[in-house]
Amino acid sequence: MARNKATATPPPRSNYKEEYRWASDELLAECSTLTSVQDVEAHRGDPTLYNFNAFHKTHDSHIFVCRVKPREPVCVDERATGGSPFFFFYQMVFKRVGLRLPFTPFEWELLTKINTAPAQLHPNSWAFVRGFQILCGYLGIPSSVDVFLHFFEVKKQGKSLWMRFSRVVGHIILTLFQNSFKGWKGKFFKVRATKFDPTALQGFPLYWSEKPISTKPLALDELAPADREVCKALAGLGVVFDTAKLIANEFNAHGLSTYFGTCF
Repeated sequence: MARNKATATPPPRSNYKEEYRWASDELLAECSTLTSVQDVEAHRGDPTLYNFNAFHKTHDSHIFVCRVKPREPVCVDERATGGSPFFFFYQMVFKRVGLRLPFTPFEWELLTKINTAPAQLHPNSWAFVRGFQILCGYLGIPSSVDVFLHFFEVKKQGKSLWMRFSRVVGHIILTLFQNSFKGWKGKFFKVRATKFDPTALQGFPLYWSEKPISTKPLALDELAPADREVCKALAGLGVVFDTAKLIANEFNAHGLSTYFGTCF
């Protein structure tokens, strides 16, 4: 009996406040409850089938999703793993927004542009990122970070820990994915690269940034000519696309075609 009690006792908490002096108490208290192997397996899915609630479709050789240590804050870096790189990511963005790993070039370029770690971006903002890429893919235009930052500005709202993309009044092309996200805080996983693709974690900020970059929307005259034309074309459609429907039909060609048929 004593042995079982000892096993159930959580490990002593590291002195994270000393190691990460820049982090607020609220940020240091943001720890994951998904600390068991079962938590990970419940979302892994069958790699041979597409599962909207799973981590990925055919990328198991590129990344490894694993549990988080008990009482490990979302702002820790590779010092917590002895120098082994990783990043944290919220379960809700896998489960509801349908994001897949590894990140697309557009996604890691955008994260780099705003100096923001994957877990530092609010789930609703990840939905804008996904919806924009699906929209561009259907219309046959490249997903450009500068075009995205013409329609969205990035900032931290009030005392919120997370960075958010806000739609620009007069240039709105996507609806808000969900009016209120609930139950997502304190539920994140740890993502590592595998030996088959050691570059999977390169090209974007892995760890919570002390100084994320807020941006104002880019004006048309700040854009390259090709991006300027894309912005004019998207604005000229005169349609605010439903982000949730775009994401839900991403891999349903008929459903996506039917939805777009109702827009024009």
